Amino acid sequence: MRFILFDIGNVLVRYDHQRTMAALADLYHADSIQLSTFYSQIGRQFGVGEITPTQVVDMFNSRYNVTRSLEEFTEAFCTGLMRDDAALAYAVALQVEDELAVGAISNTNAVHVAWLDDRTPELNEFELVIMSNEVGLRKPDPEIYELAMEILDASPAQILYVDDLAENVEAARQLGMSAILHQDWAKTRALIDAWRSS
Repeated sequence: MRFILFDIGNVLVRYDHQRTMAALADLYHADSIQLSTFYSQIGRQFGVGEITPTQVVDMFNSRYNVTRSLEEFTEAFCTGLMRDDAALAYAVALQVEDELAVGAISNTNAVHVAWLDDRTPELNEFELVIMSNEVGLRKPDPEIYELAMEILDASPAQILYVDDLAENVEAARQLGMSAILHQDWAKTRALIDAWRSS
């Protein structure tokens, strides 16, 4: 058995971080650059599950001295997310019984995980889905890749990893995985085909 592990954001699902930050800036009547800087200060904690969505909303409300509900925050915070139907269908179709399985490792947070749960049922068909906020680890920390290998009972040589960020691809390669830096699906699909036939 071999495995292809995908990043989710900007690989299987489109994500525009600037659009998200702009939506939050509108919600809080704030400067988008300053708001983005503020979010960057708490984003890692949110991404490893150290703070909850309610706590994040409380932090924003306190920072900007306004009251916004979790529902209002969630709507704005998910503005930059969009399904990539073709990518999701392609990933699911790659799975061949006893030959190839697919999974995902994502740096994300509880709000975006809820969005994914509602809108990407394809992920339920994957052999493995690791969300950073649920395991307390973020890429490129090698421990998150090692956790995937442990769960799959797989060696690095059995795995191809696909991500749009070079540092995450390099971390996978350092562990002995094959890895692809995703830029567009035409190139990525060709590289996946080459790996499968190797």
